[in-house]
Amino acid sequence: MKEKTRLQLTMLGCMYLGYGAMMVCRQMVTILSPALLADETLGLTKTNIGDFLAYGTIGALVGKLIWGPLGDKIGGRLTFLLGILLSAVLVAAFGLSPNVTAFTAFSFLLYCVKSSGWPGMTKLVGEWYHPQKYGRVWGILSTSSRASVVVGTLAFGWMLGFASWRTVAFTATVVSLLIGIVCYFFLQDKPADPEFLKADEESVDDAEKIAEAEKALENKLRHPLNETSLAQGLLAFAKSTRFWFVVVMLMGLTCLMAFLDFVPMYLMEVFQLSPSKAAMASSVFPIGSLVGLLASVAFYDKFSKKGLRRILTLTLCIATGCVLTLQFLPQLGLGPEKNFPIALGMILIFGIMTSPAYYIPMSIFSIEFGGPHSATLVCLIDAFGFAASASFGFIGGRLADSGGGWSSFMAMLIATSFITTVSVWLFMNAEYRASLK
Repeated sequence: MKEKTRLQLTMLGCMYLGYGAMMVCRQMVTILSPALLADETLGLTKTNIGDFLAYGTIGALVGKLIWGPLGDKIGGRLTFLLGILLSAVLVAAFGLSPNVTAFTAFSFLLYCVKSSGWPGMTKLVGEWYHPQKYGRVWGILSTSSRASVVVGTLAFGWMLGFASWRTVAFTATVVSLLIGIVCYFFLQDKPADPEFLKADEESVDDAEKIAEAEKALENKLRHPLNETSLAQGLLAFAKSTRFWFVVVMLMGLTCLMAFLDFVPMYLMEVFQLSPSKAAMASSVFPIGSLVGLLASVAFYDKFSKKGLRRILTLTLCIATGCVLTLQFLPQLGLGPEKNFPIALGMILIFGIMTSPAYYIPMSIFSIEFGGPHSATLVCLIDAFGFAASASFGFIGGRLADSGGGWSSFMAMLIATSFITTVSVWLFMNAEYRASLK
């Protein structure tokens, strides 16, 4: 194996494991919630658990505003390592919490420090991989968030069956610290060879793809935002049409991904399922997201910006079709025996079709357009997404409780999906036009 390939695989492995550790730490608030309710010495209620999660979301939003500029200043490696270390420490602190106030505070801080993961990886990917490989690298790294939640939920949920919730929290801390130690010794900030990225270029037959890759690498080496201050960088973002296109696109995609929060309740009430069965059935959404990301690893880098404009717009059109099917499924008269598997199939396909557009284009754009301010840019875009997701949850819950019920909710989701499809085309078209200049 070539030394270059070995180094890149090592960096990829460290980022995959490290981000997975941060995701599991953040997920511990949810994983431990049933045990927290069952612990009579704590006297917690469902309202308290909801508050932990709500303040955690606020913490994630605040974290995006902190870790972006900090990541650009201290570099990807240190940002990433701090995220792992602090996440592990805060899980232990959460496990030692004696009351509601402490639980709420540590939940806020835990979500806040986990926000360091994506900006840290944005800096590292930009240093270690040629633009021709951005799509597959981000596709692989994005599966870490999905896979780690599934594995962490199963493993630590199983452990709750024979160990106290505090022991489970401390175990998560130990596992995360071990991963952090591995990353400390093997993760490097940037290649020692300044010609590393040029040597990393692949030979491809598509002339348009070659031209885009050469332009992207040249732009990275001589980026127009080099030597600019944070304020100058933010001003450049605000003046860019491409920036506002990607903001609108990600706001829409974040709302579509937030549909996952409503899927268990939707299935339970529409198909009269038990809470347990509804929760298990809702797993088709994250499974679909994982499948979509794995598929994107294979195809994303093979297409030019023009080709990606077609592909991603088509996937969002299909996702919109899935929501339309869910909306009108009860009116087709097929009966509950057929409606339920069709609904699960539509939710699975919806997850497959939305995840590539949600995870990859924004991450690549942040590296290429943000340059020295890439961590700030990726966090800024994410912050808009979090704000949109919070609004979607606030409005969506009330629509589902209204007289129109889930029909009103689905109508909002259809409108959101349509707007998102248009915004995906606009952003990818702007990227395509930028690649021609």
